[in-house]
Formats: sequence, structure tokens, C-alpha cells
Amino acid sequence: MSMRCPDDPTEVFSDAESFCAAHMCSLEPVVVENAPEADPSTTSTAGGARPERQPWSTKVCWHCDTESPVETNVECLEDGCGRSLTPPALYLKFRDGEVELDRGRQTALGRRGEHGHVFRGFPNVSRGHAVIGVDADGRAWISPSSTPNGTFVNGTELPPSIHTTLRCGDVIRFAADAEGSVTLYDL
Repeated sequence: MSMRCPDDPTEVFSDAESFCAAHMCSLEPVVVENAPEADPSTTSTAGGARPERQPWSTKVCWHCDTESPVETNVECLEDGCGRSLTPPALYLKFRDGEVELDRGRQTALGRRGEHGHVFRGFPNVSRGHAVIGVDADGRAWISPSSTPNGTFVNGTELPPSIHTTLRCGDVIRFAADAEGSVTLYDL
């Protein structure tokens, strides 16, 4: 769905459609405007600069910041962590849980499915609220489902079914309260 009615931008249509019968007008393509490009190594958010990708090293756990005593370790030795010292390409941190994705993967987010536990405390989040993914080249994206409560990145509501690029430091929000932060790792 990437066409919209110019008289009612909330109406979104499939690519195959070209006319809005309700308003008797031609449809126009949906354009997702990202923030203007700044210095390629930083993007401004909430008044400060942020890295495009988070650096990491196997000397320190990317998740809990515990130092690794031996450079050849592949897992964190901290009790309760035990994660791989190699971070995921995309890490989302929400109040009630986390979502991790490697390159070339995508997953559905909402109250149902693999990550349902993250959103169970938010009844206004849909069962299938959005899909997130990381392309093979490392580009992270989000594609909202058609839901009445909305999907937002940095306070801007996203149109349904359109892939929007995510950047390190972005804040995504599902419905009114399910807010999470985006971290992208330089792999």
C-alpha cells in the first residue's frame, strides 16, 4: 500500500489502484520523509548528536558492559547475561522486554507471536502491530500494520505498509505508551 488520496491522506490504497471513488480524484504516491541528511556520522535527535551505528568490541559485553577477561571469549561471563559478545544488528529496548535482530532477518511485533510478552501490558497495541527488519546490507526498517492506534518514530506517525528506515537513537512507539529505543551496531 503506497498510494493515498490527496483529499484524505489517512486513506491508503494499494499500488494497483489509481483513483479514489469517495473523493473522485487521482491517487498520489505515499512519500515517507526522513529527517534531512546531516553529517553522515551523526544525526541530531532531542538536541544532541548521536552515532549512526554503535561501536562495540568483544572486550566488553554490548548488553551489560561487563569486561571480558580473555579476548577469545565469545560469551559474556556476567551472571544473568551470558549473551554473545557479538551484538545483533538491531536492538530494541522496551519497558517490558527487548527485541534483537541480525542482518537478513525480520519479525512481527505486537501482543501475539514471538515478542508478545514485550507488549502484553499495552492493550492498545495490536496483536500484529508492525514488522521490523534488517536487510543484508544492514539497513534497519519498520513497516507498520494497518492499525487504529498508530506506529510512530520520533513522534511522527508512519503510514501503514511502508518501510521506513530506522536510525540509531530513534524512538519508536506503538499506540499511546509502548515506547522503545533503537540501537544499531556497527558489524
